[in-house]
Amino acid sequence: MNIEITRTARNYAAYLDGTRVGELVYARRGDRVIAVHTEVDPAAEGKGIGGALARALLDDARQGGLAVEAQCPFVASYLDRHPEYADPAAS
Repeated sequence: MNIEITRTARNYAAYLDGTRVGELVYARRGDRVIAVHTEVDPAAEGKGIGGALARALLDDARQGGLAVEAQCPFVASYLDRHPEYADPAAS
């Protein structure tokens, strides 16, 4: 099982063995990145796709010095479960 994540100006897409199986939509507002919505194909659930998408967004935000606003319930839950991504500037 090989998960690949790609990024565009508006989303991260997840591919499992070459097939697109998930997406995390985001928006950029100044020095913030807003996680809007995460969706994973039901057939790919439980394989770490959502987590891989969240990590990609959070790692890129950290690298860029950006705060993360988690409007997406999945990303908010991921942040709760992974305190290493805690950002006091995020809301």
